[in-house]
Amino acid sequence: MTELRYGVNYLPSRNWWYAWVDWNDRDIAEDLDVIREMGFDHIRIQCLWPLFQPNPAYVSPVMLTRLVQLLDLAHERGLAVCPTVLDGWLSGFDFRPAWLRHNDPFTDPVAVEAAASLVSEVGRTVAGHPALWCLDVGNEPNVLMRQANLPPGSCDDWAHRMLAAARGGALGVPMTVGVDHEPWLTGDCALTADAVVAGSDLVAIHAWPYFTGALRRFGELEHGAWAIPDYLAQVALAAMDGTRKPLWVQEVGVSELWLEHSTVPDFAERMLRRIASIPEVEAVTWWASHDIDRRFTGFDELEYGLGLIDATNRVKPVGARVRDVIADLRTRDTRVGPGPEALVLPFDTVPDLDFAEQWFAQLRSDAGPRIVREKASAA
Repeated sequence: MTELRYGVNYLPSRNWWYAWVDWNDRDIAEDLDVIREMGFDHIRIQCLWPLFQPNPAYVSPVMLTRLVQLLDLAHERGLAVCPTVLDGWLSGFDFRPAWLRHNDPFTDPVAVEAAASLVSEVGRTVAGHPALWCLDVGNEPNVLMRQANLPPGSCDDWAHRMLAAARGGALGVPMTVGVDHEPWLTGDCALTADAVVAGSDLVAIHAWPYFTGALRRFGELEHGAWAIPDYLAQVALAAMDGTRKPLWVQEVGVSELWLEHSTVPDFAERMLRRIASIPEVEAVTWWASHDIDRRFTGFDELEYGLGLIDATNRVKPVGARVRDVIADLRTRDTRVGPGPEALVLPFDTVPDLDFAEQWFAQLRSDAGPRIVREKASAA
């Protein structure tokens, strides 16, 4: 069993991801110094799509150069990096490039091939870099798919094309597609869980207790939403249908705006310790490293405070707690098996929060039950 990786989704403290334009090596280096001092071993970064590909036939060489510079700075500090390429949706904003305003980025053949060219070019640029850990073809693309009302499964081919382009550019590098909870918890997602599992080397999970609806359904306390990463992990493992691929809890976080009975540090610690107990999880990556500076307007209120570090590079109380928990977790074998009784997911049943009620009812302090998908009966 490999040692669990602990990292953060990096948001530059000075200029958020507008830093790609207002580039300052020193600012980035200072951020990464704090991240490394907190005990993290990797970062996930976001390549803002409109900046990297302002025209379907053009990938910015300046952005690619700065991407390599960021990997260089991370490598100097012993941090591994996962670049996320197609960031049309990030921190609550639609960041599709202007040339995609009237084209469906997922089914329009010209748009799909243009996106594939960017993914391939980024892959070629970072392939072989000593800081490169893996490549993520897109951040929560299913959000834009949902906004376009695309039918279930209609974007599975898109994911296959993007992953193929990434592998063509960076042969041998682990690949993933950074979907949120929808493919796991719904039966009507345009990008299906089966396609995500089949195409990924690392299977990404975004385990937000609020956005999944788990906080409303299960609350904060004993059998509460702090265990939603475990539930989503079991759903993803069930979707593997006998194969085994490592899981990556790629996004997890919590806001004080969501809690009534718990503190953010306490809730964060409970989630982290639970994630660390799941044997198949290879990495967990907190959202986010830094708060968003309030001089940037227009973000949803919660986005300004999700960081472990504030916009002046001071570690917040939740950051100090996470730092200490990770240091403790690195000293012990935290992995435990699932609960003794498997929970059967009936054929043609969606593992939504209604089904999750049964899973949470069997929740133990150290593990939840394994989920097993029932096979279709022979005709």
